[in-house]
Amino acid sequence: MSLHPIDSAIIIFYFIFVWVIGFWKKSDSRIGDYLLMGRRLSLPAFVMTLVSTWYGGILGVSEFSFSYGISNWIVFGVPYYVFGLIFAFFIARRARESKAETIPGLLRHVYGESSGKIGALWVFLLASPAPYLLTIGFLIQFFFGVSLIPAMLIGLAFSTLYILRGGLASVVRTDILQFVLMYLGFIVMAIIGLQTVGSIAHLKELLPESHTTLTGGHTVGYIIVWFFIALWTLVDPGFHQRVYATKNPETARTGIIIAVCCWFVFDLLTTWTGLLARALLPSTTIPGQAFLDLSAKILPVGIQGLFLLGIFATVMSTLDSTTLVTAQTMGFDLMARMKRFSLIDPVKLTKVGMGFSLLLAFILAIYFPSVVNLWYTLGTIILPGLL
Repeated sequence: MSLHPIDSAIIIFYFIFVWVIGFWKKSDSRIGDYLLMGRRLSLPAFVMTLVSTWYGGILGVSEFSFSYGISNWIVFGVPYYVFGLIFAFFIARRARESKAETIPGLLRHVYGESSGKIGALWVFLLASPAPYLLTIGFLIQFFFGVSLIPAMLIGLAFSTLYILRGGLASVVRTDILQFVLMYLGFIVMAIIGLQTVGSIAHLKELLPESHTTLTGGHTVGYIIVWFFIALWTLVDPGFHQRVYATKNPETARTGIIIAVCCWFVFDLLTTWTGLLARALLPSTTIPGQAFLDLSAKILPVGIQGLFLLGIFATVMSTLDSTTLVTAQTMGFDLMARMKRFSLIDPVKLTKVGMGFSLLLAFILAIYFPSVVNLWYTLGTIILPGLL
């Protein structure tokens, strides 16, 4: 897709600004500051980083909502609200009071060293940045004509290098910006989309009948599998990391409840965008790029760039988060526990672990070139082991 120079400039300026924010301040050299911000994460920052890192597979949402309509909300929304609230009311306080740094560390404390190592391997795979690496690569390829592998490398450079300097603090600073952009972009799309289609009644007339059913034409069994995958919320390493980093248990509990409300709003926006795309675009549209094609069809110059910032923001916020989580798992939970590395600074080992994490992500992204398939494969194979 060829972008207007103004829209391209908006995206390039965003990349540079994210870098400036990410590199702005160096983290303290202590591992607790690097991974958990010294457990000083405030309520507003906690909510914004938790929400922004939840939607990295936005093109997977495009694929599903374009293909199956409002069942997108049932599959990618409702289950996560349920388990998010379960986490808030029954797990958040105990998790924060545990003083754990990571899930493997918690397993090690409760069940022993072997359980901690096994848990670390599962977390390393479960939290892989592969789906988000694939997405950012596709976006850069789509808009700037770069082949996929170089595009993924460019995406990594602008989404992860600042982690080496600031750790979680850098991730949270960029997440705050990205939280604002993702909502702003999709709200603008929702408003202009409604003006374009005329009314909700007219939109319904333009949609296949299955798109207005809760199952979207899928079997109940298929829907139930996605509910089980939503158990991911209870053991999501990024989720736990942010809970461990909060100021106190009350911040964690209240923040998750607010985050669930934010998820609900954003899921409505993305599902609405998927319905608009199905109604206004040809049925031959590639589902995974439906959001992008819709923006080109109905948004004016400048506004399209703003919407695309929302797309990029959802992906980049999750890519840097999962990269940090898997880096700490490899470096802090695995390598630092080995005798040969026991005298090396765990912050340095975490940075080395980042290299292993990104190498695996590249392999997975190339082998499974579908975001939804990556979610499904990683979730069904790895999640039962952690639960």
